[in-house]
Amino acid sequence: NAAVATDKIADLAGSIAQSEVELKNATEIRDKEAVEFGTAEAELADGIDSLDRAVGILMKEVAKNPAALAQISTTSGVSAGVIQALGAFFDAAAFAGSDQKKLAAFVQAQQGAEDEDAELGAPAAAAYKSQSGGIVDVLEDMKEKAEGQLADLRKAEVDSKHNFDMLAQSLEDQLAADNKDMD
Repeated sequence: NAAVATDKIADLAGSIAQSEVELKNATEIRDKEAVEFGTAEAELADGIDSLDRAVGILMKEVAKNPAALAQISTTSGVSAGVIQALGAFFDAAAFAGSDQKKLAAFVQAQQGAEDEDAELGAPAAAAYKSQSGGIVDVLEDMKEKAEGQLADLRKAEVDSKHNFDMLAQSLEDQLAADNKDMD
């Protein structure tokens, strides 16, 4: 009986050690996931906020002066600068390359259309309002996508936290049971 008890104690000690290691490893992984989530959440939230501000500013400028977009983009060299600035913003905000290309193509198409219009005379101010709506639509679409990504990210974080909590509880229960059996 002493040999059986010694074997049982050794098995329990091994089980306790293994559970402690698993709990420690799971905690380290969870801590890393929480940091990654915090970083990604902050970046997406900042991108959404920036898009909100960009749409607000654009709408405000167009409301004040419907031809504002034409004035900005017909100034020589500004169109390329606008495209570069928007590209840098979207790169930093981790937006999809297709969205960046879509906006850049829109701005370039606007520039090409304005160059043609300049030869024929300036178009009516109402035309600029509809074109700015295209930019607003692109920005709003990008905002919606970012909000969807943020919602998915938050749901994944809740699921990950829940799974960790369940694993930790299971391991802690196992440790408590093994420690009780050791006594």
